[in-house]
Amino acid sequence: MYHFTKLISIFLCWTPKFVNNNIAKFLGWLAVKFCPKWRLDMAVANIQECLGVDNIKAKKIAEESLSRFGRMVVEVLRFPLLNKQKLDEEIVVDGLDNLETAYQKDNGVVMVTAHYGNWEILGAFVGLYGYPVFSIVRRQNQSGINRLLNEYRELVGQKIVYNRGENNHLQIVRMLKKKKIIGVLYDQDTNDIGVRLKIFGKECIVPDGAVALSRLNKAPIVPIFIHNKDDGKFTIKIYPSLVCNGKDDYERVMRELVDIMENEIVSDPSMWFWVHDRWKDGHQRFDPKYDENKHGHHP
Repeated sequence: MYHFTKLISIFLCWTPKFVNNNIAKFLGWLAVKFCPKWRLDMAVANIQECLGVDNIKAKKIAEESLSRFGRMVVEVLRFPLLNKQKLDEEIVVDGLDNLETAYQKDNGVVMVTAHYGNWEILGAFVGLYGYPVFSIVRRQNQSGINRLLNEYRELVGQKIVYNRGENNHLQIVRMLKKKKIIGVLYDQDTNDIGVRLKIFGKECIVPDGAVALSRLNKAPIVPIFIHNKDDGKFTIKIYPSLVCNGKDDYERVMRELVDIMENEIVSDPSMWFWVHDRWKDGHQRFDPKYDENKHGHHP
């Protein structure tokens, strides 16, 4: 799979923009076409419940949320062509001074985002702008894809730390003490650790790793989100940093991070990954093959 995907990447790096755009649209169509029905039904229902839109609008948002992955795949496979000059041409950044101010505090930085827009471009942006960034990632099930993704992430200046494994937490803490930037995705429920909060009024567990790291090392947390533009370019919004100053401050910072994420989702709903079973009730509500004994119960 590694060599096959690498060949596709080489092809995409050579083909003109209009060809890549059509390939991205086709891949996006495939994503919608082959998405399990229960996931799409769940996404539509969650969009209606969270955003208060009608079924037609919710279905449009859900399908756009899926189809944008075609563009994301093409963009990542073209990482060998990416450099700072190209990013300067394709990205409008709002709040770069917020990242620089946080970095100058010399406590390391916890950079947080969601599965929103092309989050891989965010890591490339920070790395190619010269910041020492370590992205916390999940190991992909397919080893060839995992190898290629990490190879391409390193091409654009990132280092990789897996979210699970022996001594991983210790390694992350050491990186912060060495004044590195740690990239964290904080929107998906790991179902094992976090803080119980409400996202759009619906209770769930929100991963708290970013806030735990901030509390431990007084590292500033910098929320950063990326939006796709219709012309193939991007806008990046970098928020002022937050710091967790102790146990009593924990929930406040978590709530602020959730509020920021909610505001971003409302501003551009199709950028978020709605087909993820965020509230852990999707199987139970929408999957006709759901087996409670197999999946367990998630309140």
